[in-house]
Amino acid sequence: MSDEKDTEAEQAPLIWETRGPVAIIRLNRPKAMNSFDMDLMREHRKRLEEFEADDELRVLVYTGTGRAFSTGIDIKKAPNFLYLPPKVRTSHWVTPNSLKISKPTIAAINGYAFGGGFELALGCDIRIAASSAKLGLPEVKLGALPGGGGTQWLPRLIGLGDAMLMMLTGDPVSAEEALRLRMVQKVVADEDLFDEALKIADAICANGKSAVRLVKEVAMLGYDMPAADALWLEEIYFARNREDAADEIKQRLELFQKK
Repeated sequence: MSDEKDTEAEQAPLIWETRGPVAIIRLNRPKAMNSFDMDLMREHRKRLEEFEADDELRVLVYTGTGRAFSTGIDIKKAPNFLYLPPKVRTSHWVTPNSLKISKPTIAAINGYAFGGGFELALGCDIRIAASSAKLGLPEVKLGALPGGGGTQWLPRLIGLGDAMLMMLTGDPVSAEEALRLRMVQKVVADEDLFDEALKIADAICANGKSAVRLVKEVAMLGYDMPAADALWLEEIYFARNREDAADEIKQRLELFQKK
């Protein structure tokens, strides 16, 4: 029975796991470089919605099986995907931020993150890369356009000039260059990648539940606002958190004062 379960897990396009309040999505099509066919897209959206709905789950970590995080859409298994109407296509292809997931998400980027795989990482809140990782949007080399959020998220993260260089040449960057450009927040040894992602997830889970949720919400809402409006929004959220988590704040302050 155990061997049968192991075989089923190996064949599943996505492995879903929970470790206490931390959810883990492991993209699991290693022979196809964890590229997304329609089955994987459907399963991915289902699991993201499950993560959002489960109040016990607080942080989501992504990684990939084998030598790639993901190389995007599988053009062999989903050849018609790129020709679907925009509303249909974007209902299948989702990232945490395109679905407005309210909880923190971490991309642990192992190996290649190209095209939609890189866009999936861009659609997370925090990105950690293995030292061997390569990241890029090579679509222009095929005469195509990045269509999973890359043209919008990448310039916001690293600035227009550097984003244009990557998008217009289609050339990938190394993990160290990604760190220099602040595309990723950390680079670690390959063997330490997943543990480091879990360490960050655990650190987030140790913090105030309401505070973590509202920090993400107000940061995302205020990102494109004028500074004065965003600062006023922060004041509203500060008061909201004080009301939502009054008892927790009091307990945490008392513990802090005793240290």
